[in-house]
Amino acid sequence: MSKWQIQGSRVYGNGQSYNCTNKVTAEQLQSTLNQYETTVNLHRNLDKQFDNITRQLIQTNLSLNILKDDMEKLTKELQNVSTD
Repeated sequence: MSKWQIQGSRVYGNGQSYNCTNKVTAEQLQSTLNQYETTVNLHRNLDKQFDNITRQLIQTNLSLNILKDDMEKLTKELQNVSTD
């Protein structure tokens, strides 16, 4: 995404353009739009990181379940060996 630009009292970017009544208003709008864009990008990055963490947790949980099953099998085998 591109940053918002000012040309006179017009703010433009992302294929859009907003005409303001004066340069001060244009500067305020530019600042607000750039802050919003930064926040959106931050949220997108956080969503990606959250998805990656969620996938890793699912994989870890699956691995732990496999290990648990293996431990139960080994425990049963050891009990069978000790009773023989």
